[in-house]
Amino acid sequence: MNPWFKILRPVNAFMGLFSIYIVGFIAVNLNIFDFIIPLTIGAISVFLVTGAGNIINDVSDMETDRVNHPDRPLVTGAISKNNALYGAAIIFIMAVILSIFISVYISAIVAIAELLLISYEFKTKKLGLVGNFTISLLIGMIFLYGGFITGEIIKMILLFLLAFFSNFSREIMKDIEDINGDLDRLTFPKKHGIKNAKILSAIFVVLTLSISTFPYFLHILSIYYLYAVLIDDFIFIYTIILLNKNISRGEKVSKVAMIFGMFSFLLGGIS
Repeated sequence: MNPWFKILRPVNAFMGLFSIYIVGFIAVNLNIFDFIIPLTIGAISVFLVTGAGNIINDVSDMETDRVNHPDRPLVTGAISKNNALYGAAIIFIMAVILSIFISVYISAIVAIAELLLISYEFKTKKLGLVGNFTISLLIGMIFLYGGFITGEIIKMILLFLLAFFSNFSREIMKDIEDINGDLDRLTFPKKHGIKNAKILSAIFVVLTLSISTFPYFLHILSIYYLYAVLIDDFIFIYTIILLNKNISRGEKVSKVAMIFGMFSFLLGGIS
């Protein structure tokens, strides 16, 4: 396999690409075809940012990958660290330039996302809650990005909050699960204890549940969303139960809940 293809992890990047079309459908339903060109440009820019982010991730994790992923291109020497950084920088710049064809504001959002991604990989992911906040913000920004492209930013703010809160809870769960292996990271459970970390994770699940039905009652999404999200709420409640029983399983169930939540959003776009 070509080392550049491998380091970009295109399957992961394509998931980001398709998510823009999903968010576009949620925002404007069948009118998505009226926005197909800006959405396509936005989707390609997300693909580029995700791919460059994967390169940056391999650079920042190069030493740990010598043990955990010895076949990765930077570890094997198939790509040098400097060339990887140059490649990531070029791809990041391409994403910003491409998004200018939508608008200057859109390109500014792309640039901000890139800076957040770089700061996360090289700094904030080692700082506990700051890193949790950064990655959750990046996850939620996909909805804001689609909202700005389609002109439905108000509609997307609530979905951004749902994605942010639910992902923040899962990030804490992951930190609890990895507490023994995070030797170079001052995570919340390492600093404040596992019990307090479980409480914080549960709080963010409760925050998610407390606003989960708002998109329906505020006429942002249809009745189909309400049916689906009520099921999703029970999955999230189950993650709270698992916090005190099996944190590894709880983290996995939380991921399922987030994926089902995206499906709920998609159903809600059908009017």
